[in-house]
Amino acid sequence: MKTQAQAGAAGGGVLFVTYGNGHIAKVAPVVRALEARGVPCVVMALTLGYRQAVRLGFTPVGYQDFTALVDLPRVMAYGRTLLDGNCHPDVDEDESVCYLGINYAEWVDSFGEAGAAEKYALMGRRGFLPLNFIGKVIDHLKPALVVSTSSPRSEQAAIEAAVARGIPALTMMDLFALPHDNFLRQSVYADRITVLSEFVKHNLAAAGVDAARIEVTGCPAYDAMFDTANAEAGRKLREALGWEHCRVLMWAGNLEEDAPNVDDCYRGTGLGMLVEGRLRQWVESHPDAALLIRYHPNQYHLFPLPAPHPRIYFSNPATDRLQPQLHAADMVLVQTSTVGFEAALIGKRLLTLSFSPMVINFDFDYGVLGLGEGIASLDELVSVIDRPPGRRVDRSAFPPPGAATPRVVSVIENLLKRAPRTGQT
Repeated sequence: MKTQAQAGAAGGGVLFVTYGNGHIAKVAPVVRALEARGVPCVVMALTLGYRQAVRLGFTPVGYQDFTALVDLPRVMAYGRTLLDGNCHPDVDEDESVCYLGINYAEWVDSFGEAGAAEKYALMGRRGFLPLNFIGKVIDHLKPALVVSTSSPRSEQAAIEAAVARGIPALTMMDLFALPHDNFLRQSVYADRITVLSEFVKHNLAAAGVDAARIEVTGCPAYDAMFDTANAEAGRKLREALGWEHCRVLMWAGNLEEDAPNVDDCYRGTGLGMLVEGRLRQWVESHPDAALLIRYHPNQYHLFPLPAPHPRIYFSNPATDRLQPQLHAADMVLVQTSTVGFEAALIGKRLLTLSFSPMVINFDFDYGVLGLGEGIASLDELVSVIDRPPGRRVDRSAFPPPGAATPRVVSVIENLLKRAPRTGQT
């Protein structure tokens, strides 16, 4: 395990705090562009984001790189106690232990042992907000600017800790700021928030976020969708699978949450497996059909591998790149995944499970948004797939033309100009 707090010099540069494959994809082109301009960057890549950042050529840091800032034996003891049910094959176990233990220790410090246990029983790790720890990381690295995604926990803590220290901060948003989004209920916001479109800016402003903070840039994660190399890789993937003349459907599914209104047959992997079963039947009964199954990177290991079939491919998101697979597909089926929006951006037919409890509970239906076609029930799944495409896509939620990365970089450079001098360049 790494125990050195000296994890890289961000002084005078930018600290990025982010997690997950998709979120790393959002910040990666921005980091590359800044570094090409001579701006030092440190990427604090959490959970699944760490391995993805390494794959993309970065040298990221995680919680375990800053254990010199905490009482290590104490946090490791807490972390090991919480590890069961909170580990993932693509996340280093020591990193998981440090993440869990450091966050839980902050609860114990704030609420006592009994209070921390009560909070964890109520919210689990979703309630973590490690302001003290992330503040120590910022004090150690002395960045001139802090950038995070719009996720809760460590990412929001990074914004709040930066604001408390008078360090300029930027949040990069990739979603639509719909009413269910907890981001709308934060009490502290970054100096600037980069958003996907005018549609998102309107939603944030309507929720009370100062419009002067909001910059319509698009999302850098989606720039790669328009790279002709990815389109060519998609063509080659179809060819390699022998699917050149098939109708290819990608099922990009998620676990269903354990909410009170979720039927037992849908909970966890239940809905995904029911959908997958119908799609396998569809493939069997349609000689021209092929199925690409790609579950969420955090969850794919929880779904059983299907029996081998020449026209069914089970994707491993830890190794398979998304963009070529999206280009290889003709249709994409989702619940609320942003993979659906990426599909719509490049003109793929988008289908959404309107009956999914996740779609209903989050009030996030691509069909209602005008970006795809809603499927009202499991029994209608195959008939909707087989019918001609529905209405034209409403492009009002789409980003402005051109690449988002240069626009986000411009916002960052403007924030750096007003940043106080902190540390060495």
